[in-house]
Amino acid sequence: MLSEVEGVRVAAVGCAHGSFDEIYELLRVKAEAKGWDNVDLVIIGGDFQALRNASDAACISVPAKWKSMGDFHKYYGGEKVAPYLTIFCGGNHEASNYLFELYYGGWVAPNIYYLGAANLVRFGPLRISAMSGIWKGYDYRKPHFERLPYGADDLHSIYHVRELDVRKLLQVRTQVDVGLSHDWPRGIENFGNSRELFRKKRGFKEDSEHGSLGSSAARDVMDRLRPAYWFAAHLHVKFTAVVPHDGVGVKRVDAPEGQPSEWAVEADMSAKTTTSESSKAGSVGAPRNIPPILSGTSEDFQKGVAAWNTFAAETQDIERREAVKTRQLYKEFQHKREELREQGMATYENERAAYDGVFSKNSDEISLGSVSESDGQASGNPSPAKAAKMDNVPVGISNDWSENSSNWDALKAPASPGDRNPPVEPESTSDTRSHGAVDTERGQAVTEDLRSKLPASFARPAPQAQKPAQEKPVPEAVSNKVTRFLALDKPHNRDDVVHLMKLKAVDEAPSQNISKSSGGFRLQYDKEWLAITRVFAADLVLGDRSAQVPPHKGEDSYRARIVEEEKWVEEHLEKRGLMDIPLNFQLSAPKYDPAESLAEAPQPREYPNNQTADFCSLLDIPNAFALTEEEIEARMNAGPPPASGGSFQGGHGNRGRGRGRGRGNGRGYGRGNGRGRGRGF
Repeated sequence: MLSEVEGVRVAAVGCAHGSFDEIYELLRVKAEAKGWDNVDLVIIGGDFQALRNASDAACISVPAKWKSMGDFHKYYGGEKVAPYLTIFCGGNHEASNYLFELYYGGWVAPNIYYLGAANLVRFGPLRISAMSGIWKGYDYRKPHFERLPYGADDLHSIYHVRELDVRKLLQVRTQVDVGLSHDWPRGIENFGNSRELFRKKRGFKEDSEHGSLGSSAARDVMDRLRPAYWFAAHLHVKFTAVVPHDGVGVKRVDAPEGQPSEWAVEADMSAKTTTSESSKAGSVGAPRNIPPILSGTSEDFQKGVAAWNTFAAETQDIERREAVKTRQLYKEFQHKREELREQGMATYENERAAYDGVFSKNSDEISLGSVSESDGQASGNPSPAKAAKMDNVPVGISNDWSENSSNWDALKAPASPGDRNPPVEPESTSDTRSHGAVDTERGQAVTEDLRSKLPASFARPAPQAQKPAQEKPVPEAVSNKVTRFLALDKPHNRDDVVHLMKLKAVDEAPSQNISKSSGGFRLQYDKEWLAITRVFAADLVLGDRSAQVPPHKGEDSYRARIVEEEKWVEEHLEKRGLMDIPLNFQLSAPKYDPAESLAEAPQPREYPNNQTADFCSLLDIPNAFALTEEEIEARMNAGPPPASGGSFQGGHGNRGRGRGRGRGNGRGYGRGNGRGRGRGF
C-alpha cells in the first residue's frame, strides 16, 4: 500500500540503451526479492534511445555499425506497455528528433514520460527536477538552433545542455526532493570514494585533477536546488557520494531501507565550517574548490577543507602555466598548417595529423559495448588528457561569455573499420576543447590571425553587452543540508544498472495537493515550474543559427514575474483541477517496419506532437514547435546544413521529401532523392 510516511518505492536506473525488456524484468525480480508488490516509480538517467522506427535511427549520435532498434518500438507501437510508471531525462545517445518534439516533456509511450530539456514535476510527496543532455561549454550559451533535417554537427550538438534551460531551473526557490541528470555534477567525485572510482575508470583521475570531470551546469543546479537525492548515469560506473551544503559536517546514522550504506549520514550542524557563507552564496559559475567528504570526525572534515583550499590555490597557478603552454601549442600548429598550405598539401587528413601531432590525440570516448577493461581491448575509458582542459564556462547568471579557444572538433576523423568499440562521445564530460572566461592570459591562446584561418565554427561569438547580475543567496525555503548522489551503470556491464529504494520528501507538508488514482500516485505538474515556464516561453527560439539567447534579466526581475504567473496558474489551472499531467499520448510518427533497414533509412520529416500543442495551449504560451506543411517541406527541400569542416557529412538522403503528413500507422516517411553517402562518424 502506498504511503507518504513509509516512502515512495523508487527504482533508479542508469543508462537504458534501448534495453527495456531486460530492465523491466530485472526490476520485477529485484522488487519480488524485496517483498514489494509493485514499484511506484522508475527513474532512468538517460541514453534512453526511444527509437520509434528506422528513420529515428538516422537522428541518433551513434556510428552506423553500432545502431540497433532496441525494443522501445514495441512500447511505442502498443505491442507492450511499461509495467511501471517510468520517467527519464535525455542523454547523448538519443532519438533526438523525437525528444525535440517533447521539449517541455511528454509521454514517449504509454506509461513512459520524458522530462524534457528541463523540468520539475511532482509524484506523490516528491518534487523531481530534471535536466537533459551533457555539458559542452562551447554550446552552452547558444540557442536550440538544431532542427530537422540535421547536419552531421547537429547530431552531436543537439544534446548539449543550454543555458536558457538551466536558467529556468535556477529560478526555483522552493525545496526539491530528487534531482536527475545524465551527466554527473562537476566535482561530485570528491564527495565519495574517488580512489575506487579512479581504479575502475582510467583517465578519470586526470580529468578530476583538471576540474573537467562532470557538468558545471548540473553542479550549479545541485548547489541551488539542494535536493535530498540526485541520480545520474553517463559514465557507466556505479558511484555514490554525499554532498553537505552550507559547510555543515555529517555524522553517521542508521541506513534507511534499501539506500546505499554510504548514504547513512545526516547533517551535523555542530561541525559547521567557516565556508558556510561562501557556500550559501552559491559561487555560481566559479571554478569549484570542493572538499572531499570525510567519514571521520568534524575536525578531520575541517582539516580536509583547509587542505583542499590550499590545493585550489596551487591548481590556479598550474592552470595559468597550462594556458601559456596551450598558446605555444597553437602557435606550433599554426606554423605546421602554413607549411602544408605552402606545399599544396592542406588536406583534411594532413591537417588533422598535424593537429594530433601537436596536441596528442585525445581518446576520451565511451563504448556502447561491454568490453572489460582487463581483456586487453580498448575499454573506451578516457585516457589522460595531454592538453589543458579549461572547460569552466560560467554557468550562472552571467551572459557576457565568449569562447576563448577551440580545437580540431570541426573536422572529425572516421572510425577505422576494425574498431571493436564504437567511438561515440567522451565518457568524461571533458574534452580537449578549452572554453570559458577563466584566465585572461588564456583568452589570447588563439590569435585572431589563426582564428581567421580556421573553419567557420571557430569564429568567436559576438559578446553581449549584458553585465553579470549580482548573485543571490540560496532561497530560505531550500532547507536541505545534505544531497545524496547515486550514479549507475548500463546493461551488460560490470556494475549495477538498477537500485531500488524508498524515498521520502524533505518537507512533510506538501505545498500542492497530492493526486492519486486506483493505480497509485499520479504524475503532476508543479505550480512553480509552470509559472517559470510562462515567464521564459517567449525567449525560446528554435532552428535559427543566427539567433541570440535573450540576456539574463536578473533574478529579482524574474522573481517578480514568476510570483505573478503563479497567481495565473493557481486561478486557471490549480483551482480547475488541471494539475495532473494528462494521459494524452498519440502516435506522432509511423510504427517500426522491420523491412526498413537502419543503415539505409533517411532522416524523417519533422512531426508535430499533440502533447506539445496541448501543453502550450494549457499555459497559453506560443508554440515555437508549430510549423505549417509548407514550412516543413521547405526545410526538407533545403537539406541539412553542411558540416563545419565542409566534408564528411555522412548519412543518407537528407534532401528528400518526407511524404508522411499525419500521425498513425502509415508509411509516413520517404527515402528522398539524394543518397548522400559520405564517410560518417
